[in-house]
Parts: sequence; C-alpha cells; structure tokens
Amino acid sequence: MQWVDPPQRDGFQLTRKVFVSRQPDVTRSRCKAEDDGCNLFANYQQSIIDIVRLLDEKYENVVSILLEQRLIQQRRKEPRESGPHNR
Repeated sequence: MQWVDPPQRDGFQLTRKVFVSRQPDVTRSRCKAEDDGCNLFANYQQSIIDIVRLLDEKYENVVSILLEQRLIQQRRKEPRESGPHNR
C-alpha cells in the first residue's frame, strides 16, 4: 500500500475546498481583499508571501483569512486563548 501525503503549500495542509469568488459585501470593508487573497491562493496557486506582497497585508491576516475560508488547515494542536495571559 502506498501512503499519499495530503497536499501542502507554504507549510500548511490544503483542504479540498474549491473557492468561488462571491459578490462583494459592501457592509464589510475587507471583503474585497479577502476575496482576492482566497482567489489568488486557491485558483492561481500563489504563495502566502506573494499574496502578502500583492495585497500589502500582514502575513498573519492572510493566514487568518485562508483559515476562516477553510482553504488551509490549522497547524496548532490546541487553539490559542484569547485575551491577556496570566503568569
């Protein structure tokens, strides 16, 4: 039996989700950038770094968008806690 590794890009496992561009939602100011970033990643196989440069966004923002749209899978074993950390 041959094991097939899940497809990866930029260190993230890709999902099998197909991204279809949607109509911009005028109530969300970031909708266009989110749509463009997902389209570039899913349909044009652009790297996250290339999308960061093209859209003049932060790396963390692009990764968050791709995670929210389920184009990549979370790498963390446990989600981060929100809010200030008590030490």
